[in-house]
Amino acid sequence: MSGHVVDVEGSTASKLPADDGRVRRFVELRERQQGAFSRAQAQSSGIDDYVLVRRSRNRQIQRIHQGVYADFTGPLPWGTRVWAAWLACGPEAALTGETALRWHGLNGDWDDHTVHLAVPQNRRMERRAGIRISRRKDFSSWLLEGREPGIVRLEVAVLTAAAGYAAPDQRAALVLDACRQRRTTPERLLAELNRLPRLRGRDQLHQILSDAATGVQSFLEQTYLRRVERPHGLPVGTRQLRVTDGKTVRYRDIEYLPYDLIVELDGRAGHADTTSSWRDMQRDNSATLRGKITLRFGYQLVKTHAPPLPRSAQHWRSAAGPAPPPPAPPPAASLEGFERLNGGFLALFHKTLH
Repeated sequence: MSGHVVDVEGSTASKLPADDGRVRRFVELRERQQGAFSRAQAQSSGIDDYVLVRRSRNRQIQRIHQGVYADFTGPLPWGTRVWAAWLACGPEAALTGETALRWHGLNGDWDDHTVHLAVPQNRRMERRAGIRISRRKDFSSWLLEGREPGIVRLEVAVLTAAAGYAAPDQRAALVLDACRQRRTTPERLLAELNRLPRLRGRDQLHQILSDAATGVQSFLEQTYLRRVERPHGLPVGTRQLRVTDGKTVRYRDIEYLPYDLIVELDGRAGHADTTSSWRDMQRDNSATLRGKITLRFGYQLVKTHAPPLPRSAQHWRSAAGPAPPPPAPPPAASLEGFERLNGGFLALFHKTLH
């Protein structure tokens, strides 16, 4: 925690009996709340308004919202701001939206400036800087029981945050990322979605989750499924196929097992740096030595029309020409066989993209 932590109790604490546990409990409370505390909590610990006002004027503590303080000076960390917002809005409030997603531990590029809180629909609250309030009719059914600060269930946070995005790719990315990070499952999200009949974009979210249930883990994978595999009548690929190469475990985005064809989808994350590119190259080479063809696609699937792929993966296999048989030792692979494979692949890749 940045800044300088001060003794909030000050001279008030010295007037309390030595065995009075209020000071110790107040210290523990502030530690749990990452330095934030309310006026009511201070008063219940024997600290009056005079002490709070004086120490605030002397910049020994800082006032965050009306009736809410931090016991240190300097910039406020995100966690402290969350606790302060919840204390300012009362125990009926609950973290929601991107604030709830981050509090639940979901990785993402979340809004760091605004604390998102939900309250019952009939609750009236004044505006506070850095806090966005949403009112919910079915508020009580969203809550994760027994938590402080109050927070909505992860599935509710994912779906409501996704519904708040205007762009379909943002909605898909959030929902699929939550599943890919193994924080929830498509089945749990679908069950929660059935309890939110009025949620904005509900039909689209249902489609995304249905695709996720088949193994789709990213927006690019969903785009491939909907713009390539299904429209062109391709066989259903096996998604997230686990393969082992010695002690290394890898997952292939899609493999068409009867045709020895692998499709890898290079999204914006996980393929941009040199190390990742080298890893992808090794993976492709390893598959080639086993007689499998690897096709790679990127975000041209999103930005352009669906490429005119052949009608079946078997045609892709034949278009690439015969692959050399897997060698016992690597030197047994003939240079001529690699040249045939390389030439066939380049011709195939040209057809695929043009």
